[in-house]
Amino acid sequence: MSDTDEMFIQVKKWCIEDRVFKLKLPGKEGFTWAIEISYPFKHPMPVSIIILNPTDTDFIILQINMAMSPQHLEALTKKGPPALPIFYNRMQMMFLEKDVTFNIDRNQHKWIISDQIHFDGLSKNELFRAIRRIHNAMILGNMIIDEVLQATFLPVGKKGGGPGGKESSGASGGFYQ
Repeated sequence: MSDTDEMFIQVKKWCIEDRVFKLKLPGKEGFTWAIEISYPFKHPMPVSIIILNPTDTDFIILQINMAMSPQHLEALTKKGPPALPIFYNRMQMMFLEKDVTFNIDRNQHKWIISDQIHFDGLSKNELFRAIRRIHNAMILGNMIIDEVLQATFLPVGKKGGGPGGKESSGASGGFYQ
């Protein structure tokens, strides 16, 4: 049995033990195997996480595919021109702080949050630590949308229009909560 076959059996076993295993995904070019899990266990709104092994590699990738809801996109668009860039900037900073890999398509308002574990470091603890890391990053991304929607954007361009009538610090279009 190959390392990739052994890893598939082990990852599936751990996911079944923790009651998050959903299904083995059909074969797809470029991947030796892939499974879908539903995390967290017994949550009213679980998240679909894909665990896959790219062909000819010694690692697995865990990923969550996200898309902004039409309601959030409309609300951010109505908020004004700075809202979407601020959201994406804050989200990228958070992904970097959470130490997860990400791919953002700003035109389609979709993103992928992922993490990678090499076979030589794969344990049940590392698997579920990576699952929690990307899951928490997804939750924080949703919280950032709400944070930007609650923010007040100051108008740009009035000299001496800082708080309390004081001279501005030179930074226009400040971001306050």
